[in-house]
Amino acid sequence: MIGVVLGDGYAYRKRRAIKGYRDVVVGHKAMDREFVEEFAKCLAKVPGRREIRPRYRRSSGRYVIEVESKTLYELLKKPVDLHRLKKYIEHCEKCVAAFIRGFADSEGSVDKNGHIFILNTDLRLLTYITGPKLHYLRGTVIHDPRTGSNTRITRMHM
Repeated sequence: MIGVVLGDGYAYRKRRAIKGYRDVVVGHKAMDREFVEEFAKCLAKVPGRREIRPRYRRSSGRYVIEVESKTLYELLKKPVDLHRLKKYIEHCEKCVAAFIRGFADSEGSVDKNGHIFILNTDLRLLTYITGPKLHYLRGTVIHDPRTGSNTRITRMHM
């Protein structure tokens, strides 16, 4: 659930504040019904929640699931506080896998060659999830054994 909200999901405060839990919303919308239903199952595991059913919005052509929860809002509002979320994400290996799966389902895609891409504007979040490592520094000369030539790196490769 955390991975989905940090990806394509949302957490916002309503403009007209009403006392109690009704002034904040946490949700997700997508065209894939099964994806939204799985997110709804995860939201239903939050204590005190009953089963939540996704709604279909004809105007956007997407399935939507939303809950009003101040606790979830405080945890998942953006900008993300990764330090605060780490204890939930890194609780166990299953939690880490579920987090990455949710984020990849939200922000990931696969091209026709089978390459996996995960795109997001939050570099700290991407670095935390994918952990990119620099393979070569700019200006480094490398030898290509296939062609037998030396090449100077003109940009950083990850």
